[in-house]
Amino acid sequence: MLELPEILPSVRMGAASLWAVANLGLFCLCEPMSRRIFTWTDHQLDKLNKVKEILEDLKDYKPLTLRQVYYQLVGKGFIENRVSQYGMLSNLLKWARIEGFISWDDIEDRVRVFHDLTGWDRSETFVKVSLGRFLTGYKRDLLQTQDKLIEVWIEKDALSSVFTRVAERYTIPVVVCRGFSSVSFLNDFRERIEAHKGKAPLMLYFGDFDPSGMEMLEAMQTTLRDELGMNGIEFKRVALKKEDIFTYKLPHNPDALKKTDTRAKKHLEAYGKLAVELDALRPDVLEQKIKDGIETELDINLFNIEVRKNNKEVRKLNQMKATVEKFFKKEEGMLFLVEI
Repeated sequence: MLELPEILPSVRMGAASLWAVANLGLFCLCEPMSRRIFTWTDHQLDKLNKVKEILEDLKDYKPLTLRQVYYQLVGKGFIENRVSQYGMLSNLLKWARIEGFISWDDIEDRVRVFHDLTGWDRSETFVKVSLGRFLTGYKRDLLQTQDKLIEVWIEKDALSSVFTRVAERYTIPVVVCRGFSSVSFLNDFRERIEAHKGKAPLMLYFGDFDPSGMEMLEAMQTTLRDELGMNGIEFKRVALKKEDIFTYKLPHNPDALKKTDTRAKKHLEAYGKLAVELDALRPDVLEQKIKDGIETELDINLFNIEVRKNNKEVRKLNQMKATVEKFFKKEEGMLFLVEI
């Protein structure tokens, strides 16, 4: 039986968040401006209730992406699989969050990124947070005694939160390709392999079952082998596979077989009109596929030994942290007598 490691809690508050907590009262000074009002029809409210059913059903996997919600609605027959319906859902979810019908935390957008470069409100806050972070976040490399160097590669960033949530339990890296990988990106992979000589490199790949998604893995194999001279890498496509489409009755992606896509003809000849996105899988099904894909490659006995070592180390670090916190709590009154 696979054992899972204990993980030290991490303090994950950015400077802006801490400033907000420290100065929360300031926000009360701002009066909301008048805004546009959305008029809900019975039809839209019915769709909203269907969305809420999906969110409740998959509450353990929130936040979901717009695309994930869309494919679950299509799969259950709540909406038709058309581009216009995707646009309708996007607008519906926007107003559902603005009006407070569903939480902002239910839906995530992983395409846009906020880089928090703000500073601290004062040095005292920085010291307190730094002390809170002391000896947190440790994890032992649970694969250091395994024969294989395993990496999980995924085609799209929108699903990366699902993958990292699973892979971190095994201390396995997750690599987001975001389309066809550049030679620079693949060279980084080569360097990681060379840094772990003696281990057999293995790429577990997850991508769409469409013209581009099927060729991305082949393209990476060709570049690594023929252009970067890397042999001996094992590549395994874990999902999506043709059988997944029929097993889970996955809806097709209406945009995938574009006439302008030069790969479409080859795909049509090999698979017909089968074109499905990885997002169409239920998050729980996808999570299980990630687990199974990883655990199939592990020596479970060696892994469990490392987990037990990790847990012993975590307990020791927790004791050390408690000792240090006790000391600083005792000395807290002295911390800022001297100006920093």
